[in-house]
Amino acid sequence: MSLSLSCLVSDVQYGRIGSQRYAAVTSVEWRLNRSVLPWQHRVTSGGHLVLVHAEHAAEGNYSCHDEQGLLIQTTRLRLGYPPGLLSISCLVPNHSLVLCSWVESVKTHLPALYHTSYSQVRMCVVSSPPQKQCTITDPTMWQLYHYINITETNPLGSQTTIIQVKFHKLLQPDPPEAVTAVGMVGYPMRLQVYWTNPASWLHDAVPFPLHFQLRYRPVGSIIWSTVESKASALLITDALAGHAHQLQVRAQDEINPDSQWSDWSPLLQAWPWTDPTEQTVPVDYNDEDAEPSTANTKSESKSLFLMVIFLSLFAVIIIVLLVRQWRRDNVTRQELTSMLKMKSCISEVIPYQDRFISLDNAA
Repeated sequence: MSLSLSCLVSDVQYGRIGSQRYAAVTSVEWRLNRSVLPWQHRVTSGGHLVLVHAEHAAEGNYSCHDEQGLLIQTTRLRLGYPPGLLSISCLVPNHSLVLCSWVESVKTHLPALYHTSYSQVRMCVVSSPPQKQCTITDPTMWQLYHYINITETNPLGSQTTIIQVKFHKLLQPDPPEAVTAVGMVGYPMRLQVYWTNPASWLHDAVPFPLHFQLRYRPVGSIIWSTVESKASALLITDALAGHAHQLQVRAQDEINPDSQWSDWSPLLQAWPWTDPTEQTVPVDYNDEDAEPSTANTKSESKSLFLMVIFLSLFAVIIIVLLVRQWRRDNVTRQELTSMLKMKSCISEVIPYQDRFISLDNAA
């Protein structure tokens, strides 16, 4: 493949990287940025400049000169590649807006124009460079499939990419905003949580309501508790008294079950109400060196003292029972010994008694 530079053409000329470039003018000298060409090239008998396997560094301002060194023409060379297929993705933050963006699979190094459309006839308005995205307003959400068509064109060619999407399944609200949580006076296990619809959803709030999911946990815990609500407020009734809690909220279109949940709102930390007469110092559950509060230390010392007394009483009772059992066993052992002795004596007396009876009979 050849890459040609014409000494008869001014302005910008384009060529493909890795190709050969030539220009036709008789008896000329070629220069790059007013200097001798630094890489492999040749000038044919017809004055053609041939750049063999031109790399990206070969870009620049070329000039051709006659035999006397007089300037004939200048031209700028830009090198790159034809367009390739695009990677397209779309976001649907509400029922009246679709944002599609794309990423090039081929880095062309050249300026490009994009023509976009969807469903063959409707326009996707392209944003100003350098953003590579287009906007669809008032899309036909009820339609099952949509085809996004984007064509990239540069001086070396064009490439069209078509994808099929389902807007109703891509529908994903932005996260809820202005999330706040406050404790309720007199209720150490309650937190009242409030939030608002995302700003991008406000104008759609009436015909397309949202439902919400709230998750919360005490600071330091890895287990979330989750509840759902159709309102923009929710009361937590099982908060851990005296502990800070982390909270997040997300939203989903209530009518469309195929839509996606929003991302979680930024993490919020809040405390339930605490009795001002109880002086407690919050503990960082992630800090292994954290010291417990003075009130907690006194409470633990009192509990430990009561536990020692209880264990001591329990030990005394066990010892008394063991002594009583030992005495009973000892008495029983003595009684058995006495009975065995008596039995032995009786066994010895009986033979003598039998002998006396025999003598009486003989007499």
